[in-house]
Amino acid sequence: MPDFKGLELTGKTAIVTGASRGIGAEIARLLGKRGANVVVNYVSAGSQQRSEDLSKTIREYGVKAVAVQADISKVAECPKLIEAALGISETGKVEILIHNAALGVDANLVEVTEELFATHFDTNVKGPIFLTKAAEPHLPQGGRVVFVSSAAARLGVAGQTVYAATKAANEALARVWAVELGQSHGITVNCVNPGPVATDQWNESDEQFRNDMKPLIDSTPAAARIAEPNDIAPLVAFLCTEDARWSSGGVLCANGGLYN
Repeated sequence: MPDFKGLELTGKTAIVTGASRGIGAEIARLLGKRGANVVVNYVSAGSQQRSEDLSKTIREYGVKAVAVQADISKVAECPKLIEAALGISETGKVEILIHNAALGVDANLVEVTEELFATHFDTNVKGPIFLTKAAEPHLPQGGRVVFVSSAAARLGVAGQTVYAATKAANEALARVWAVELGQSHGITVNCVNPGPVATDQWNESDEQFRNDMKPLIDSTPAAARIAEPNDIAPLVAFLCTEDARWSSGGVLCANGGLYN
């Protein structure tokens, strides 16, 4: 008889930031489908209904789910997510923390402003740092922290001066925290590294940027297409499992082979 116990997430509780749409929504849905209770994080009031609907879908899998509005770029709002997770946890712990929320506005170097720099680093770097700090007392042995990084951290794509820097910072944090939270806490920390994905962010990007990306997309080893969110979520879910216990501080290719 097949045995998939090392892959299931039954009884665990997860926080997924930026989960109202795109990759984050698919991650939240899949974690719930595999047995986890899920905090669906969203930022703006315009995303509330989507997040509530997603939470309802997740609850239909027989687990708990709650939509929580919190802007992780504001340190004072991070505890809201921890409190919500503890409220639905069956163990009194938060076993899984997914750092997915991110800003990604395209801007060449000459177009970068202090505001763009500050907003991106506040959401993409400061947010994960202080949310993980708030979660640390509640992460148990066997806990999992996963970043959704980006191929932009390594490829050198024009127009992504700030975004690429934040994603490279995420990968650096994973390496550092794998050491800090490993032997002392029994927690693994990893990244998945998507390339272009068919999300609202992609669809709303500048047409010239998408045209510039076409040769890269056409050269993707796995297939000449951009990814779908359901290409990315299973890799994130795997890193949350017991079977992934010996992976920490690493970056898992989720970009069709564009860069490993």
